[in-house]
Amino acid sequence: MSSPLLEVQRLNKTFGRVVAAHNVDLAFQPGVLTSIIGPNGAGKSTLINLFSGSLAPDSGRVLFEGKDITHLPIHRRIRMGLCRSFQIVNVFPRLTVFDNVQIPLLALRKRARRLFRAVDREKDVHQEVVEILNRIGLAREVKTLASALSHGDQRLLEVGIALAAGPKLLFLDEPTAGMNSVERNKILENIKALSGEGWTTFVIVEHDMDIVFSLSERVIVLHHGVVIGDGTTEEIRNNPKVREVYLGEEVME
Repeated sequence: MSSPLLEVQRLNKTFGRVVAAHNVDLAFQPGVLTSIIGPNGAGKSTLINLFSGSLAPDSGRVLFEGKDITHLPIHRRIRMGLCRSFQIVNVFPRLTVFDNVQIPLLALRKRARRLFRAVDREKDVHQEVVEILNRIGLAREVKTLASALSHGDQRLLEVGIALAAGPKLLFLDEPTAGMNSVERNKILENIKALSGEGWTTFVIVEHDMDIVFSLSERVIVLHHGVVIGDGTTEEIRNNPKVREVYLGEEVME
């Protein structure tokens, strides 16, 4: 087995009397499409915040490619290849789809001040933006303002913005929230395709069991900050602790 991209060791985080993470030990291998699930308040988003640097743990370690990043700021983690999206759509609504993806590319190359230069003078960046938009299925929306996109396409654009940073590991926090069935299917197909490329490893925080079991190779289940299940979809379906927590809901069917 290859070395993990990300590993956390005995990670703990509390908010007063609320336990958000308790002695969490996890490792994420390259290329394995993973979902993190759990009831409301299980600690899913908190865990992603701990991984990405938005929150500091009370104790424990976070390792990325074997390097201790427990106390590294967010921007340093991004440059190493650890990125995330958010539950709330996070795009630049008054900029075009093209510029939304161009900005992080220029920033990554420390050329952000050149945003408003003629595009033909930034041919390498232009080509990479076009390639990313092709990969996420928004190539026809190059000149469209982000605010004019459907909710589903805005979520796709957010994935494109994250991909512009060249992530090795990308966490998506409820990427299908608020979508209709057509939009949901579109983004799921896109995530599967992107994962299959092998450039980026995806970890998805979700509550929709249909999405989890149709998409994932591995499922991690949290409950009150504790990992109570970790395995294939079939192993999770048959896990007695998970059955008890979900009280026979659709995850068990």
